[in-house]
Amino acid sequence: MEKLSNHFTGIAVKLLSEVEINPRKSNQHELQGVQRLREILGNDRRDIKTTCIYLADDEVDRLSQDGQLTWYDSREKNPSRSAEFRLYYRSSNEPLKSASAGDTLIYAHRPDASLLLVVVPKESNLRMELLWLFGIYEEPGELLDIVDPNDIEFPTSLFNYIAEEAGIPVNAVGTNDDWTELLLNRFGLKFPTTRELSSLALETLDNDIDPVVEPDTTLMALIEREEILFKQLERHIVSEHLVEHAAGWSEDVDDFISFSLSVQNRRKSRAGHALENHLEWLFGKNGLQFERGARTENRSKPDFLFPGSAAYHDSDFPSSHLHMLGVKTSCKDRWRQILNEAQRISPKHLLTLQPGISEYQLTEMIDSEVQLVVPSPLQCFYSKSNAENLFSFIRYIKDQQCRKYS
Repeated sequence: MEKLSNHFTGIAVKLLSEVEINPRKSNQHELQGVQRLREILGNDRRDIKTTCIYLADDEVDRLSQDGQLTWYDSREKNPSRSAEFRLYYRSSNEPLKSASAGDTLIYAHRPDASLLLVVVPKESNLRMELLWLFGIYEEPGELLDIVDPNDIEFPTSLFNYIAEEAGIPVNAVGTNDDWTELLLNRFGLKFPTTRELSSLALETLDNDIDPVVEPDTTLMALIEREEILFKQLERHIVSEHLVEHAAGWSEDVDDFISFSLSVQNRRKSRAGHALENHLEWLFGKNGLQFERGARTENRSKPDFLFPGSAAYHDSDFPSSHLHMLGVKTSCKDRWRQILNEAQRISPKHLLTLQPGISEYQLTEMIDSEVQLVVPSPLQCFYSKSNAENLFSFIRYIKDQQCRKYS
């Protein structure tokens, strides 16, 4: 766990109003109702280096633009009147031009005194994740709310995953534990398989976790440790690669872009496989009968099938004793993939690390008989009726299997 203050010195949030964003209502290009930003930006007029991002669900519709915003007192020429601060943005600011009234606007002040402005459309499936990312646990309103980053802690692995997926620029934060020597002795300057790295994460945590008594916190600890190991090894390998190929890339930009994409794709694909590896170990430690990646109908492969494919394809085995668990680090629309993966099983269970899902998606899942499983540390965005924790899921499967085989 680390503090949000490692990345940002101040956070604020509000819903955009018509007068701030609709040129038919106002052409002033000013973000208003920001008086409380004085707690973060101070009382002096200044130009602030700013990155503005418009985060549409579809990546092709996302916008990012660097520039400057002007922080000023609109009544500075009338000292007899109380100050009224505003943020002025240029008409050429494409992310803000794309925004609509009711969209969520997040202000994130960085340690270097620059500003990150994130616009999240009101219907976006990313919205709950982005609120979590910035430590916003209450539904924002039209008035500006301030969040103290010093009060917010989060799992580094999940923070990095969501930030990377959304294209939010954040600085890498170090850890007091340096595993570089162990990693290089074990793997050298090559990336290990995900299973090898998952095993090393388990090896370094073995005495500090309890998969039976605390499976939820154990899962998060394993994911966190593997993220730290991966990032330390990645930093070393990528740095070596940059030094070796920097001169050549000045002549071959396509090769550099290809390398950059390979780094990003490795990060994304690794996260899902690592989650499955740790769940496989947890289920084994809890004595569950299961099969990972078993085939059902039409070559479908649920992530986990309980008790396994032999029982599933046995027409005499009661469907009520068959269960499946799909695993998605982040759901988005991909959760629907599990609906046809095991036609004999209902309801289907889906484990996710996504911190919060829109009410619309939750309703869709309930209507499709999908039961969410969310580790306890991430359940602050879910009501108790919407998601069960990993401990409850394991106990449920164990009870079902005990009744069947007793």
